[in-house]
Order: sequence, then structure tokens, then C-alpha cells
Amino acid sequence: MKNVLRFALVTAALSLPFAGVVMAQGVGGPPPCWPPPCIPIDGGISLLVAAGTLIGGKKALDLRRGRKNSA
Repeated sequence: MKNVLRFALVTAALSLPFAGVVMAQGVGGPPPCWPPPCIPIDGGISLLVAAGTLIGGKKALDLRRGRKNSA
């Protein structure tokens, strides 16, 4: 099982850099913003990523504490 996981991780690590080349934006630049004013979506996504990280960290901490108590 460990060998399969290692193989999958190595394959992903070697293929992910090439995914950016395949999915890169074509020549001509980004499309114009319509309708003006252009509103970035970065703030909301950053908050969602932060919330997901906090929830995942709490769940990992709870699992770790549960294993220590049962051992």
C-alpha cells in the first residue's frame, strides 16, 4: 500500500508542473472586464480558504487527541 501511495505522489508531483502549461491562457491576454467596475473575488476566496484550513486543523487536532486518549 505504501508503494502505491508513493507512486501516486511521485506521479502527481512530476505531472502537475506540466498541467499549468496545458491550461495556460492563450495569446491575447485576459478578456476585458464587463460590466465595469471590475470586482475582484480574491477577498471571499481567501476567507473560504482560511476557514477551511481552520476547520481542517481542528478536525486533525481532535483526531490526534482522540488517538492519544485511547492509546
